[in-house]
This record gives sequence, structure tokens and C-alpha cells, in this order.
Amino acid sequence: MLLEKANQLLAENKLQEAEFHFKTLLSTDPQNGEALFGLGRIALRLERYDAAVYLLQKSCERLPNMLEPLHALADAFNGVNSPNDALTVLEYAKNIASHNPEPHYYLAQHYLTHGEIDKAHTTFAQALSIGLYPVTAYILFELVQLGRFDKQHNYISNLHHLLTQTNNLRLKMVCYYALAKSYDQLDDLEQAANYYELANKLQLKLSDFNTEQLTPFYQNIMRHHPEHLFPKVKPGFKGTVTPVFIIGMPRSGSTLLEQILASHSECASIGEDRCISSQVVPFIEQQTKLPYPECISALTPQLIEQARAIYITRLKHAKPIRAFMINKLPSNYQSLGLIYLLFPNAKFINLQRDFNATAWSVYSNYFAENEPYFCSLSEFKHYFELYQTLMTHWQNVIPNAILDVQYEQLVEQPIDNLKRVFSFLGAEFESQCLEFYKSKSAVTTLSKASVRQPLNANAVERWKRFEAPLKALLNAAQTTQANP
Repeated sequence: MLLEKANQLLAENKLQEAEFHFKTLLSTDPQNGEALFGLGRIALRLERYDAAVYLLQKSCERLPNMLEPLHALADAFNGVNSPNDALTVLEYAKNIASHNPEPHYYLAQHYLTHGEIDKAHTTFAQALSIGLYPVTAYILFELVQLGRFDKQHNYISNLHHLLTQTNNLRLKMVCYYALAKSYDQLDDLEQAANYYELANKLQLKLSDFNTEQLTPFYQNIMRHHPEHLFPKVKPGFKGTVTPVFIIGMPRSGSTLLEQILASHSECASIGEDRCISSQVVPFIEQQTKLPYPECISALTPQLIEQARAIYITRLKHAKPIRAFMINKLPSNYQSLGLIYLLFPNAKFINLQRDFNATAWSVYSNYFAENEPYFCSLSEFKHYFELYQTLMTHWQNVIPNAILDVQYEQLVEQPIDNLKRVFSFLGAEFESQCLEFYKSKSAVTTLSKASVRQPLNANAVERWKRFEAPLKALLNAAQTTQANP
């Protein structure tokens, strides 16, 4: 009963209560593998990766035939920048459950994340051959994303068959996205547009809020970051590293720019890191007893130092540590003022892209998060407007910390634009940055396969193939907003 209650609390994301229950179990049964697994999962969610590795290793010893603790342990090893250990664990999981497609799927994802595209494709294909399981929808989705099919040999019949076998809305949605991508690649644009619409409508049903509800939050951010707040920032502040934040809308090319910059001898990346929103902000809220962004007004020099130390500790876990440490989480723009107060030497690269191209790319890609602006063009348009308004505010109050970069110019005139970026950072352009695609560094975003190719402008006008349905959807969105 205690274990069941603990797992229920964990499922509800009540981490402190779940932790108490798991520890209570361990106090009476120190060898309880399920309790250790629970504590390991909590450590993973809190990004305490060293603790997660320890707890999950203990859990795996006590639950030798369970796959879930092994997959979690691999995640923990990736969290402490030990991809080879993660690979060993995933290969072991696949070997002990060779007739189960799930460990094949996780291993293939690891290959894909580290640029081993051929190995990923082979392993996904092996997983598909095992049979029909819930994970099959995700396997098919990844195979479609890799694009190694044609009109004679494709996954369309597999996807249609799977749709007849499941009533799970999430699995149906993943199949719809995969069918849309399949028809897209096969140039059946009408079918592709139909399935994109089905997928987005289904995902929107799974969302539990609308973008309009964010408006007061954005207004509060601007209210609590007035222009007179920033001249107080120490102009002579120097850190041992320069934090670099690539910000902007999703699908604007942030992974591409990150990989290019990370190929520079003075740069390294911590990927889409959430430390600011998941650790720094909660710490300030706890200390001030005020929610973000109201807590900004209660910041003291001591609190700023303590909050800064949290992010520095995160950077110290990175491998390697270089002069410029990149964080490419696009939504960090919401915390830009706070970051600047903590790090007056921080640099923000605001990556922009044509609205239609960005809107279609968001609409036509599957984001695992069921957030409305990822699966509705009307919601995305509103989210884009919130972003633009907030960025205008930041550019007015701390203009020297922000560089606007246009995606289209970056891919069409890379050297000139990269020289401009590196000049902004205070570094020299290096030619090896254009060989970014040879790197095997981890990439976990939707662009994990495309960034393994040389720089090209293929995506610049891709949206124009769907210009008619895009404009129709945007017009419908505008009509809905005008006549709610």
C-alpha cells in the first residue's frame, strides 16, 4: 500500500510527499528496489544526476530483470555527461529483453542523439520487426522522421494498421503526425495537410490551458523589470565564463546555431537547460516568499550571489567548460532580465525567422509537450505576439546585451553573419564552425537528424509548399479571434 501511494504521488508530481513515502519504505526494508527506483526517478526530475546514478544503480541491482530502472539509469548517466556508460546500460537492456521493442527504441534514440544515424535507423527497424506494441507508434514516427523511404517502400500501411488497433489518443496523434510527414515527403500535399490538421486538433484536446492565460504573466514580467532596475547592475562585473543564451521562438534554428557556435574552440553548450526556471527561480521565490516575477523587486546583493552560484554549479557539471557557455533553451527569453541581473556579462542571441516559416514548422512537427501554441496556429500567433512584445521591452531596457540574428541570413550568408555573432561575443570566427555537422555531441531536439548535415538553405522556403492551407488556417484563426 505504501509503495502504491508513493508511486501515485510521484505520478502527480508531488515529489516531496513521494520522497517521504519511499524513504519510509526504505527505513523498514533497506533493500527495497522499487523504493530506490522511486527515489532515483525523483532525483532525475530534480536534475540531481549524481544522486540519481547512485540510487538507480542500487535499484538495478535489486531489480535485475526490470527495464524501467535501466532506462532511467541511462538517462542519469547522460545527465552526468557519461554517454558511454549510458550506451553500455542500453545495450545490456536490449540484450536481456531482445524480444521487446522498447529497449531497442531507447538504444536507437541514443544513437540518434549522438549522430549515429545509420545505427539508429537499423535499430529502429529491428524494433519494428518485433511486433505491434504501444511503443510501435513512436518507432514508426522516428523512422518516418529519418526519411529513408519512397513511394514503393514506406510505413503508411503500418501506420494505418496501428490506428485500427489502438484507442489511445496520444498514440493516434503520433500516428497522424507520422502519416502527415510521410505524405509530405511523398509530395501528396493534400493528404499531408489533412493529417497535420488531424494531429494538431487531437493534440490541442490534450492541452489544459490556452495562450491568452499567459498574457497577465508577460505583463507582470515587464512591470517588474522597469528600465531603472538595470543601471544598478555592476558595470564592471567579470566572470570566469560568459553565459550565452540563444533565445527566440521554437523552430527558429536554435539547434543549428548552437551546434555551429559549439564547434568553436572557446565555446561549449549545455543544450536546452532549464536550470534558470527549474532551480534559480524557485530558489528566489522560496527566499523572498514571492512568486516570479514579483520576487525580482525583493532581490538583494546576497540573494543575487546565491542565485548566481546555483547556475555556476550547473555550468561546472558541463564537459568541457569553456570561456563561452551556451544555453539554447528558446523560452529563456522570459527570464532574460533576471539572467542579466545575475550575470551582467551574459550575451543573448535572439534568433528570428520568417513568421510563416516558423508557424508552419511548429504546426507540422510533433512536440511532446501538450502546450496549445505547439498545436494551434491561432494559439501560436498569440504566443508569437507575446514574445515580440516582451523582446521589445528587453531591447529597450538592456539593448547592449542582445543581438538579433535572422535565420535566413545565417544560412544564406553564414560567414558574414557568424563573424557578426562572434564579434558580439568577443571572439574571432573560426572556419571549423562550418563543419559542425561532423560532431557527435548530444542533440536531443527535433533537429537531431537535420543538424548532422552541412549548412544549407533547404528549410528557408519549405513552408511555401503548404502556403494555401497555412494561410487558410491563419485566416480562420483571425476570424475566430475577431468573433470569439
